[in-house]
Amino acid sequence: MSDPSTTINNPAKNLLKSRKPVLVFNVFEALRPSVIKIVKQTGYDMLMIETEHVLHDEYTLTNFIISARDNGLSPIITVPTTDRMLVSRLLDAGALGINLCHAETPDQVDDMVRWMKYPPIGERALFMGANVDYQNADAEQYCREANQATMLVLKIESRKGVENAEQLIANEHVDGVIFGPGDLAASMGFHGGWQHPEVLSAMESVIEIALANGVAVEPAEFPSNKTEYERQKERGIQLFGPTRETEYQLLRSAAERALDAYR
Repeated sequence: MSDPSTTINNPAKNLLKSRKPVLVFNVFEALRPSVIKIVKQTGYDMLMIETEHVLHDEYTLTNFIISARDNGLSPIITVPTTDRMLVSRLLDAGALGINLCHAETPDQVDDMVRWMKYPPIGERALFMGANVDYQNADAEQYCREANQATMLVLKIESRKGVENAEQLIANEHVDGVIFGPGDLAASMGFHGGWQHPEVLSAMESVIEIALANGVAVEPAEFPSNKTEYERQKERGIQLFGPTRETEYQLLRSAAERALDAYR
């Protein structure tokens, strides 16, 4: 904990509240201490842990979440459903937020808020273990601080999600928006064409809504240089990093570069 007087701290959300950028690293399979250490050492702020496309055993996932927090990172979990048991257990295991993929309807967002937040905001059941660093904390203080600390991120990746973006983002408990451009392109009839002008335009329309509502959002196309990064930050973009790549794609890219001299 960075502040011993608090029961729960979310470094990434603190940065967003200060209108600062957050650098996100996406993890699919490699739930290893080395990943946490390297991600922290290289300057990232948040770990986004995938559970839509891969399977994790609960023991390993819990250890990874706790280790991420111990190293000053904010672990949030990408989930494919608003199921109460799933959401509650992930947060009780120490996750500092949920990234809801295929976000499409206001009802989905309402359900996420209901299961993520303690009363009077939501209906999350009280448990204090990994989520509170196993402290013997004051329950009232913890519930109040947890409601402020937990992050809700929406992953918009369908035509329907784009069409309903204004209603989705209007929920005051939404902290951020990212995109799944591959699935978005497919839903618009452009399989594999996430850089199609219509797909980029759809993402831009969501970005404008997010910025107008003061909600953190990632760019339609990530910057390729420092000048573009600064321009996007000035626009109000706050979420950056390889949110659309797996750690094995990054490994492949680095491994191929290492062989450049031999080809």
